[in-house]
Amino acid sequence: MMNRRGFVVSGVSGLGAMAVQSTGVARAAQATSQTMSLNVLYPQHSGARFDLAYYRATHIPLAMKVMQADKVMLIEGVATDAAAPFAMIAHFQFASPEALKAAISKPEMAEVRADIPKFTDIKPTIMVGRNS
Repeated sequence: MMNRRGFVVSGVSGLGAMAVQSTGVARAAQATSQTMSLNVLYPQHSGARFDLAYYRATHIPLAMKVMQADKVMLIEGVATDAAAPFAMIAHFQFASPEALKAAISKPEMAEVRADIPKFTDIKPTIMVGRNS
């Protein structure tokens, strides 16, 4: 029989996506890696404008060029029974806290921020996170 207390479960509301990882594995991964993320969330609102084609073809390549993130995952909000709470979530990953700090401290980040009105009228929410 499996010990349920030995597992960490995290869920994502909406589509029911779930990640399951042994707490022992999670602790070992956390001890060996302090990867960080910069998460840019675009909250959905009535009448919001979000040009997905421009975002993918122009904004994301610009952001990756400036920040030099290890990778980015784009999560497009999809309506199910109700409207999606976010139009888009961009999850940029960095190898260390220092790499993230260097990325967001670059003067060229002003160009990335100035590009936002070209594809959306949504004010993004930013969350820095430690990946575990």
